[in-house]
Amino acid sequence: MKTHGFIVCATWLLHSVSPGETAAFGDKNFTFPNDYTLQLAAGQPLVDRPIEACFDDRGRLFVTESSGSNDPVEKQLADKPHSVLRLEDTDGDGVFDKRTVYADKLMFPSGCLWHEGSVYVSAPPQIWKFTDADDDGVAEKREVWFDGKTLTGCANDLHGPYAGPDGWIYWCKGAFEEQTYDLPGQPGWKSSAAHVFRARPDGTGVEPVFTAGMDNPVGLEWTPEGEMILAGTFFQDPSNGRRDGLIHAVYGGVWGKVNDVLAGHPRTGALMPPMTHMGPGAPSGIARYGRDLLVAQFNLRVVSRHKLIEEGASFRTEDSNLLTCDHPDFHPTDVLQAPDGSVLILDTGGWYKLCCPTSQLAKPNVLGGIYRLRKKGGEVPVACPPAQWTVGDPENSALQMENLLSPNPHVRRRAAEALGRTKTTASVPAILKALAAPSIDRFAFHSLTYALLQIRQPESARAGLTSANPTVQAGSLYALEQMPGGNLAAAEVIALLGSADARLQEAAVFVVARHPGWAAEMLPWLSRRMQAAPGGDAIFKPLIHGFLGEPAMRKWIGDELANPAQREFLLEIMAGTRAKELPAEWIAPLSRLLAEGQAVVPVLAVLTAAPPAKDAGFDASLSRIGSDGKQPASSRLAALAQRSSPELTEPEFAFVLAELKSGTAAAAPLLGEARLTDPQLLELAPLVGTAGILDRPPLLKAYAGNKNGGVGQALLASISPPSILANLPRESLTEAFAAFPDEVRQ
Repeated sequence: MKTHGFIVCATWLLHSVSPGETAAFGDKNFTFPNDYTLQLAAGQPLVDRPIEACFDDRGRLFVTESSGSNDPVEKQLADKPHSVLRLEDTDGDGVFDKRTVYADKLMFPSGCLWHEGSVYVSAPPQIWKFTDADDDGVAEKREVWFDGKTLTGCANDLHGPYAGPDGWIYWCKGAFEEQTYDLPGQPGWKSSAAHVFRARPDGTGVEPVFTAGMDNPVGLEWTPEGEMILAGTFFQDPSNGRRDGLIHAVYGGVWGKVNDVLAGHPRTGALMPPMTHMGPGAPSGIARYGRDLLVAQFNLRVVSRHKLIEEGASFRTEDSNLLTCDHPDFHPTDVLQAPDGSVLILDTGGWYKLCCPTSQLAKPNVLGGIYRLRKKGGEVPVACPPAQWTVGDPENSALQMENLLSPNPHVRRRAAEALGRTKTTASVPAILKALAAPSIDRFAFHSLTYALLQIRQPESARAGLTSANPTVQAGSLYALEQMPGGNLAAAEVIALLGSADARLQEAAVFVVARHPGWAAEMLPWLSRRMQAAPGGDAIFKPLIHGFLGEPAMRKWIGDELANPAQREFLLEIMAGTRAKELPAEWIAPLSRLLAEGQAVVPVLAVLTAAPPAKDAGFDASLSRIGSDGKQPASSRLAALAQRSSPELTEPEFAFVLAELKSGTAAAAPLLGEARLTDPQLLELAPLVGTAGILDRPPLLKAYAGNKNGGVGQALLASISPPSILANLPRESLTEAFAAFPDEVRQ
């Protein structure tokens, strides 16, 4: 039996649902297809706030339950207020009627798995194994099965575990805290990224299966063919209705969102794409239902249904709703199929707000329950439909090399995964041949390239560079670049930057950008290419970003700013720099642009990203822009914020104060960083109390270090109303009042 995980939540939305059957339980109204019935399978007093569940081999239900605590994770780790229940339906009517507390004194439980007589529960930072040898409903043996040794503020370091079809136990690592593992052949392997890991039931053989920059990989399920599907949050930054969803989690793949934790993990091209987009659904539990997938979406108050449709070497889904609820405190955290074929849905209630940006009002008294959705007529969905395609013994290398020629792209992809895992060196020519198949998609390309990476035979893989097929060349480039002994030369890779094939060009850019020492060879090519494509093209950004640490590249950019056709494009790239301060090579050309009044807005964006050191020319230009009433207010504020001088003249102060009064967000941080005079602080003081709640902490910072009792009294009068004082951070108050006389501080 499998399990799922918990959530990091977002905004409240509600899927639309077509008319169907309805049912009401208390003040919760449910809608579901008219060929189903719904019943409350467990409520109070059996369960209060269920989170995750699993069945044992006798049909008893194990449920992790929250105490309702949203205390900081360190306190929850110390107090261990949560528990695991065992529920039984003794009369077979579909309603549980017997409960025992199977295990108490748990840290926040984020998963539940029955496996070979024991219950495994992730309670960050550990996965616990509980065993009830005498079957009295209480686990008398408690042992740590895995220790991740990290606990972040959202407690999303662990989810699971889950029983894979291969007999291994899988779990998810969320958050971005660094963990260390001793992998086969890689002792001390470290990663801060999100992952799915697996290990044998005895805890040996730990290895990462997939990598991501997502915040929270949560639930796992497998197709009958053994394909792993993962539900999780933040595959990308929110935009266009996208954020959370489902992925086809192929071995060795790397998914979004884009961030630094992905650095150093082997890549086979651009980040792998999500299979299903859900927006801010916060998917938690996932279960297979026949050949479909069911997903509990915490935020959207829905259990969705996803039909898997083969598409190339991966899948797409057709999506619909199985059940929705209109109550704002219905939060489904798990869904699973019962032994009789019915579907259990766990509603945790209204207690959860830990790390939830839009649910800041915990309602621990709004309790949840467990609902049973059953097909009318007693029809039981096929619990494990037969696989539609098979790959045979993955350890049989000869068979898998034959499978590389299969007409089924899934079989070809799985064959490549098997050959990479077994590191079958003789298979490299066959893998290169498979890369030449027509219309190879992203998933097939990934698995074949990743197999080359794992096999690590540079002499054999190099043959792919001389292929007439650009896909074979691209796969060889990715593999050779990231394997010991690949020894790619600048000339042979730079020559491929001009390829008309997008995949090969992308591979060449990936390699070149990793070699800043190739600047001398690459800059002439880049100059010629930019002359032919004024304003830039798609490959310039990653190339230039990869070389920003090189003085030769920075000087080239500074020189090219004199060319109006390239200026806006280069300034956009410069604004994306991660430099702590403005590179010396850019000071003169940017100062010249400001003095001439050229491209003011993008130049200010560059200075915001990489603040300049003290420079008289810059300061003069920035002061002139800050005082220019013809410039947009945003530009004037940005210019004043980037000056090395912390003082504000009276006209400048009056302008910024007016912007603060009008609600401009940039005004408060600017005032907080400025060195204001006592009269200016006195004039600002009444506005601290009336400013927006987010503006008050930076405004308080302006008073840090001031010793004038009159200034302190004016500030105190402004913020003393309880409704204001209660919403000010203690650390901001401490800093602001530290230097004032005792009568003010007291």
